[in-house]
Amino acid sequence: MADYLPEDVIVRILERLPIKSLIRFTCVSKHWRFIILSDPEFAKTQFQIASQHQTPRHRLLISTACVSEFNSLDLDAPPSPSPLGYNSSVRCPFTQPGGRHVILLCSCNGLILATLHKEENMYIWNPSTQFFKKLPDPADRPANTRLFGCGFGYLSATDDYKVVADFRVSSVDEVKGKEMHIFSSKANIWKRTEAPPLFDYEFEYEGTLSNEALHWLDELGIVAFDLAKEEFQRMPLPIQDGEVQSLGAFGDCLCAFDCAKLDTAGSIDLWVMKKYGVADSWTKLFNLKVSDQPDQPENIMCCLPVSVMETSTFMQKVTKPFGGKQKFLNLIRIGHTKQKPEMHELINKSEYKEMVEYEETLLCLAAPKIEGRQGQVCGPNEVDAS
Repeated sequence: MADYLPEDVIVRILERLPIKSLIRFTCVSKHWRFIILSDPEFAKTQFQIASQHQTPRHRLLISTACVSEFNSLDLDAPPSPSPLGYNSSVRCPFTQPGGRHVILLCSCNGLILATLHKEENMYIWNPSTQFFKKLPDPADRPANTRLFGCGFGYLSATDDYKVVADFRVSSVDEVKGKEMHIFSSKANIWKRTEAPPLFDYEFEYEGTLSNEALHWLDELGIVAFDLAKEEFQRMPLPIQDGEVQSLGAFGDCLCAFDCAKLDTAGSIDLWVMKKYGVADSWTKLFNLKVSDQPDQPENIMCCLPVSVMETSTFMQKVTKPFGGKQKFLNLIRIGHTKQKPEMHELINKSEYKEMVEYEETLLCLAAPKIEGRQGQVCGPNEVDAS
């Protein structure tokens, strides 16, 4: 009997392992390292199997005082009565200590869209593998503009990652007839499209991905961008007399957070659109308790969703003591399972933090063919000079 397993059996076993184990196994041999880090089909299959079994680890990337390092928090860890510490640190491969501040924008399939302070370039980075790609700058981008709003999503039918970017000279630029730029990883090019009339951001500048569309709030409701059709459309809010200030994704459903009860009851209503695009399918699912001081109300300045999972919602809460000047950032976990969801404080800091939720995956952008040659996707110690 042979004392080894056929390679196809080994690959099938590896496809079912978590990312942390796979990264460790890259040290077994050069061949294993190639399969795990360089085979795009292996990465896709591993992600598909993990998604089907709902086993991808969800993590939160959080900025630190060092511009090139981030803390990573395991969102799948069980609730704890005391604040949790950071689980690990992650180095950003496209900036150096003492360099420019990394601005985390949004994520999709374990890939993070980021940019550097006062720099025009945008990057797509996998913090699990450290591979990244620097996106080309739009050739027709107006001079002296900065990134004002954006979105990042994936189109499964064409295996294409798309970035939507809004470049402006200032936040008070005229919004009527405004154009936005769209990047396609498949074509490796930018193109322009016209935004809806009167579209402007109400609360958040990063689009929420759900049902292969990106969503933003404005003063008229929800603006959605279909990644396949590359068209904008308007969608209704779940409640007209509420105070919807944030959008999110709960599984395959778009969700909205109504903050009308935040000041009086210290809670937020979570609404879910059970049938995408159907206004009547909006359903209030949970009342999330974000304050544990009902007798002494907190001065809550804002409360923004970080991640909505099956059993918990994670939110970033900023408070300011009455009569005080210092602001405090709390990362809180609100459980869904009990009749009255309980709040667990994860982090309490006095300084502002950049943070974005992501999944552990091996995925990276496919290297496109450019001018007859194969383009590069950069590893942790490489720089894309294109």
